[in-house]
Amino acid sequence: MRNFRDRPIKQKLAIIITVTTTAALLMAGLGIVLADSLLFRGYLRRDLTALARIIADNSTAALAFNDPKSAAETLAALRARPHVVGACIYRADASILARYSRKDSFECPGVQEQKIQFTRDSLTVAQTVLLSGRRIGDLVLVYDLGELYDRILLYGSTVLGVLLASSALALVLSSRLRAVIATPISQLAQATTSVSETGDYSVRAERISDDELGVLVDRFNGMLEGIQSRDNDLKKALLDREAALRDVERERERFHFMAESMPQKIFTAKPNGDIDYFNRQWTLFTGLTFEQIKNWGWTQFIHPDDLEENLRAWRDSIASGEPFILEHRFRRADGAYRWHLSRAQAMRDANGNISMWIGSNTDIHEQKEKEEELQRANDDLQQFAYSASHDLQEPIRNVAVYSELVAKRYHSVLDADGQQFLGFLQEGGRRLATLINDLLTYTRAGMAQVNEAPVAASQVLQHALSSLAEAIREGDARVTWDELPEVYMAESHLQQVFQNLIANALKYRSEAAPQIHVSADVQGTGWRFSVRDNGIGIDPKYKEKIFGVFKRLHQDQKYTGTGIGLAICQRVVERYGGRIWVESEPGEGATFFFTIPRHPQRVRSRAAESSIG
Repeated sequence: MRNFRDRPIKQKLAIIITVTTTAALLMAGLGIVLADSLLFRGYLRRDLTALARIIADNSTAALAFNDPKSAAETLAALRARPHVVGACIYRADASILARYSRKDSFECPGVQEQKIQFTRDSLTVAQTVLLSGRRIGDLVLVYDLGELYDRILLYGSTVLGVLLASSALALVLSSRLRAVIATPISQLAQATTSVSETGDYSVRAERISDDELGVLVDRFNGMLEGIQSRDNDLKKALLDREAALRDVERERERFHFMAESMPQKIFTAKPNGDIDYFNRQWTLFTGLTFEQIKNWGWTQFIHPDDLEENLRAWRDSIASGEPFILEHRFRRADGAYRWHLSRAQAMRDANGNISMWIGSNTDIHEQKEKEEELQRANDDLQQFAYSASHDLQEPIRNVAVYSELVAKRYHSVLDADGQQFLGFLQEGGRRLATLINDLLTYTRAGMAQVNEAPVAASQVLQHALSSLAEAIREGDARVTWDELPEVYMAESHLQQVFQNLIANALKYRSEAAPQIHVSADVQGTGWRFSVRDNGIGIDPKYKEKIFGVFKRLHQDQKYTGTGIGLAICQRVVERYGGRIWVESEPGEGATFFFTIPRHPQRVRSRAAESSIG
């Protein structure tokens, strides 16, 4: 089978056609011979049965009168049938009355119970002889089956001759007709071999017919055309890639040249955070070789107190892809530690996947020392503000108390002008007390506090609404909010921002009942909160002025306050590294936006910077 499988297609077709034709003719010939044999056996059975019945009828008189001579003459008529071997007539007692034999070796087989019996070489037919319905004897006739075998030999020889002639004719015809199938396949194989050996996808197979082979050739040519197109595109892409690699290498060399020339410390890292490049400034600063500090070896010169936070922040940035920003201390070659501001940004490919990290480390040691000096001064100023507020609140409280006593005890003594002056005194005392409290609040707002655990903005909002519950009820206001995120911010500061913005919305309402909605979404690396109302709105030209200290757009008595609430909001938000702004038109309500960084390291860095402000 393997040898046949490896033969050329032309030989396969010839062999298949010849074998198929031969097998079909052989089966047909065998069928004819078998059918003729069966039919002839049936013919013999009927013919000999009729012959035996005739002889039996003619032997009735001979058996009735026990006349052997007459019975022998009746059997002598069988000489006309050359294949009848012999016959015997038996009396009723099974004795032989007469016998006929073509050969001397024939012996009567005896009375047979079966009427017809085939053996390998003969056919035996038995017939009962009756007289008036009474059995008077039996006839047994033996027939030679040589005629049947001669007939089978004749038909078999004829079939074999026809089979040989047909096979020869099939072989001749297949040799000529196989080219119709073999030629397109051979051409297709030649085209495939040529493409495989030369790699030339411009080769095409010739279509000879419109049958399935023609369709196969078209599909093959179409496949080659597609491969040729993709091969050309691949070659072009390879050329473009080589050019891009050259450009990348040039850019890498340029980057390294710039990095080595810069006074700052520069590094790059793989997407998994392994450092794969430090510029010369690093080796000069640390006194270590690149091999000593590459990958994660840089952790050896981080101050022990900063190492844990440094590793956590760096791994968080690697996992999230967010920028890395951190202030920490590095050990110099002489053993001294100096403060640095480290920043790293992820570079992404066209699919948005991080391909590398690029970072810088700026020495801010002198700045940190100045910050510490300013922090001490700020602490002194903070303490002075608290002391001054205490010292101011006491006399103001006395003014308020004694003005109330004068109003109660001497109300009837004072004339109209005196009562008016007293009213001015009381109102001024209240405003002065409110002003001092607001100034204290503004001072406290300048101190950003970064929680180690995030706070739920939704819960903080609800606390702010609880503080404003009375004002909300009196104004018949409706406050709604979406799902709010968790933020790294002091709860008191976030509540202060919510409370001031919602209080403003309640104060500067329109004729309709206040409708206030709070929401938040992601904007860049931070959360953007919004507080929207349906109040009187703000002229866009005042959108910066309203955040100033003591800046009020409405001076009439309808809208009370010191004008410091939005300034407090701005101070709080900016201390956490965010910003606050408003979008509004007169009569169309206002929407206040403020942002807060999403990641604690950014909040922590900004809070540290704001601690001196």
